[in-house]
Amino acid sequence: MAVWSQTKVSEISKSKRIDSEYFHPSYLEAENAVLKRNVKPLKHIGQFLIGPFGSAFHVSNYDLNSPYRYIRGKDVKPFQLLDDDSVYMPPRDFERLNRYSIKENDLLISVVGTLGNVAIVPEGLQGVFSCKSTIFRNSCIDPYFLLAYFNSSYGKSCLLRRQRGAIQAGLNKDDLEEVPVPVFDPEMCSDVGDKVRMALDKNRLSKSLYSEAQKLLEKELGLDQLALERPKSYETSFSEVVSRGRIDSDYFQVHFKQQANHLSMIQSKPLREIVDLQKGIEVGSPAYTSSGNLFVRVSNVKKMGVVTGNSDKYISETLFNSLVSYQPKIGDILLTKDGTVGVCYVVDESVDGIISGGIMKLSKKDETIPSEYLALVINSPICQFQIDRDCSGALIVHWKPKDIAALKIPILTEDKMAELSDLVNQSKIAKKESEQLLDQAKRMVEELIEGSI
Repeated sequence: MAVWSQTKVSEISKSKRIDSEYFHPSYLEAENAVLKRNVKPLKHIGQFLIGPFGSAFHVSNYDLNSPYRYIRGKDVKPFQLLDDDSVYMPPRDFERLNRYSIKENDLLISVVGTLGNVAIVPEGLQGVFSCKSTIFRNSCIDPYFLLAYFNSSYGKSCLLRRQRGAIQAGLNKDDLEEVPVPVFDPEMCSDVGDKVRMALDKNRLSKSLYSEAQKLLEKELGLDQLALERPKSYETSFSEVVSRGRIDSDYFQVHFKQQANHLSMIQSKPLREIVDLQKGIEVGSPAYTSSGNLFVRVSNVKKMGVVTGNSDKYISETLFNSLVSYQPKIGDILLTKDGTVGVCYVVDESVDGIISGGIMKLSKKDETIPSEYLALVINSPICQFQIDRDCSGALIVHWKPKDIAALKIPILTEDKMAELSDLVNQSKIAKKESEQLLDQAKRMVEELIEGSI
């Protein structure tokens, strides 16, 4: 449906913009609400630092052993930096690009790709940011309040209103400098900022608890003592090639054999004895709608939940009702089988949608094994090596259902599995509390702008 917006010639002259998106009613409504408060342009609150040219550092130079992180555009998420897929740069490159190094409490604004995400740099992180982001620092207003504002509906709209470009949209420094920021009593800003600080602390606790569970599991399985070999060349017998039905060299890597031998000494069960498996369904792109029920794809499934974003796909309620058997229920386990393979999550919140063909839904039938333990162990190296070895495909990696069913699951004592499951549950609780606090902080900002508090 068409959306109409009217503006004045004086507004066009003032903004030097003639693109209709800039005057979209939702953007105008949000910014007009902000402008009713006492405001300052962002340039009068702090300083900007533009990222280096894209050619300043090449991805082929990543160094896994370096302490200096290279922050890409895709790492900048709402409120905080993504840290489960980090990359690092050599010390010599960090020194060379030192003027672009991040500092604690810097705000990183994504300005290319997915626009308008704003995250804060935590304590102790060293690194350099890429040209896909812009830094805002030395703020005279609590940076955690600004973080809540830019992630609120009003602040996000004020940022996105200033995007430019047709093929690849972007946010320019000159435009960012004019973003209006509401100025409230410092005590109110501090209250909002404290909520964000508490939320991020809770999130760090969540990650710490999950990491503790991972390390304890690996210790119980003896993985912490396993020294894996990765020689440049290796060989296998013809009989093994025939029995395995594989001729690709990757399958016979030495470290796979080492881990398989180690697993053979641990009590285990094939996954098919623990759960019933159901493959998701493909509805085809013509069935996608602009809103409705979520079509859960592999990119939506993470270890700690089903996440949503700008690229989500939806289906109509009618189609959803006809395919409701593919809707994951609380207690079901989701496992990805195509593309990003082997990500496992226990559903603990209702999902208003159905799963795609790249996802398996597992329904537990062996109640002696806690669901969270099962997901934890599938996400661990003892199962990931089996997944890596079994997968095939050149452009898109696939994990066959027969191999999924045969996945060997290590079995520990009931007490130890319960202990590990409890740690994961504590981690999830802390994560939910963090999300609730962030929602509260955003709502506080919105209520301040609306004048309701």
